[in-house]
Amino acid sequence: MGKAKLVVAVRGNKYTGIIRTISVFDNRTQQYLPREYICERGIVWFLNMDDMKETLNWNLNGNSSKFQLKWGQTAKGISEGLAFVFD
Repeated sequence: MGKAKLVVAVRGNKYTGIIRTISVFDNRTQQYLPREYICERGIVWFLNMDDMKETLNWNLNGNSSKFQLKWGQTAKGISEGLAFVFD
């Protein structure tokens, strides 16, 4: 698989299931996208992982069959992860 066009850093709450976008990095321009972009695209909050996958791919014109999500460690019910959005 090729390089992801966008890398979305997220934080999930184990107890509520809600996931929040921390940042979006554009691999094509090598820059973080501004918070306004995240808000305009409607990718601030997600109800669960399925909602996040569908919303990110739809709102960022991604290919859902190539979508990847990698979670890090959980501490006090909070996990951070990276979602990779591909063309």
